[in-house]
Amino acid sequence: MNILKKALAPLTDAAWNEITSEAAKVLDATLTARKFADIDGPNGFDFSAVSTGRLYTPGNQSKTGVNYGIRQVIPLIETRKPFTLDIWELDNVNRGAKDVNLDNMLKAAEEIALFEENFIYKGFKQGETKGLLKSSEHEQVKTPEDPEDFLKAVAAGVIRLRESWVKGPYSMVINDQVWTRLMKLTEGYPLSKQLVKIIGGHIIVNPNIDQSLLISEQGGDYELVLGQDISIGYDSHDSEKVKLYFTESFTFRILSPEAIIVFN
Repeated sequence: MNILKKALAPLTDAAWNEITSEAAKVLDATLTARKFADIDGPNGFDFSAVSTGRLYTPGNQSKTGVNYGIRQVIPLIETRKPFTLDIWELDNVNRGAKDVNLDNMLKAAEEIALFEENFIYKGFKQGETKGLLKSSEHEQVKTPEDPEDFLKAVAAGVIRLRESWVKGPYSMVINDQVWTRLMKLTEGYPLSKQLVKIIGGHIIVNPNIDQSLLISEQGGDYELVLGQDISIGYDSHDSEKVKLYFTESFTFRILSPEAIIVFN
């Protein structure tokens, strides 16, 4: 038995399959950074830190004795989000029910996914990351209201990335308001298709950010390091309810700040 202790839960295989498949739909729809970042792992629940490849050497060391340095690492954070489900309702999966109430699980799945998203985009001081939106080496670009001006601004951003030796293809992470504007037509041709032609990559919609990002998909610029990928574990149960939880251990590294342009 592993740390998730799923075998102790009073759930049938069919119920577990229903829970995991429905959770996957929420996670896939919410975890936008995984669409462009490199993923290292999962490396296992006991994987606790990632090396930066650097050594800190404290001063005032003996000139004749043994000197030392401290290898620098970034610790992974471990998240947990509990939720409760009705056992009888889950048994209905085996009775052929297609509309089992999994609302508590779906909400918990969204919450733990949003924690990862906010960690990556907005930063997390305790996790030693500034976030993508605060890490760019380039000046922020004001998002034009006019569709043609927006395309020109993105094209200028692509040129700026190339001048910084950041290769493509490039992708845009945008909020839902910008996405709505992109669905308009200019000269009979969808603006979104014109944008894809300019960047060469993908348009990724993230409704949980206020700004937009022009990023590279060349690889090696942003890295999500996973210990335990998002998983469901067992906590406890009584005769009516079972308490489960989502858990994950991870960190995020921005290796190339020059490979980010923020549009505000």
